[in-house]
Amino acid sequence: MVDIGCGSGRFLIWLAKNSPEPRNYLGLEIRQKLVRRSDFWVNELGLRNIYFMFANASVSFEQLVSSYPGPLTLVSILCPDPHFKKRHHKRRVMQKPLVDSISKNLCTEGQVFLQSDVLEVALDMRNQFDVCSDEFEHIDTIDPNFLCDTQGWLLHNPMGIRTEREIHAELEGAKIFRRMYQKRNHHLSG
Repeated sequence: MVDIGCGSGRFLIWLAKNSPEPRNYLGLEIRQKLVRRSDFWVNELGLRNIYFMFANASVSFEQLVSSYPGPLTLVSILCPDPHFKKRHHKRRVMQKPLVDSISKNLCTEGQVFLQSDVLEVALDMRNQFDVCSDEFEHIDTIDPNFLCDTQGWLLHNPMGIRTEREIHAELEGAKIFRRMYQKRNHHLSG
């Protein structure tokens, strides 16, 4: 699993510590101070299945994941920096080259979990994957246990743990916008 923009890494550390499946975790974060803090906690907890890297995922994702020998089964992008000013939208992490790289490297039936407390950002991320409907389908079309509201946003966080930003936003009364996509199995569909 790769968490893009992992922040302090607590979400990923909890998953690495509590996941019933053997899985490796990689957190990518553009703020080096947060990577150092995450590394400290990983060492304190003695975890061996999680790593954090100081990286700009928009630039480094392809190189990092294409060299990994195992399958990439899950990518998460949770509450990325919204870069509200129009002239800064190009700095948003979710850009077409990153979507293309995720699509190329994610294993068949691998999943992408997107989340934001900013509707504009959530819609932008959603649109980036919705246009790739030949590669990805929204999880609620595959599994009826994933319930959505009338706009297609997941009603609940499917990961079993909330991020710090998610907790803070919900305490402030904000809505969390979530989508989960699964990479299509082209061998089954035709």
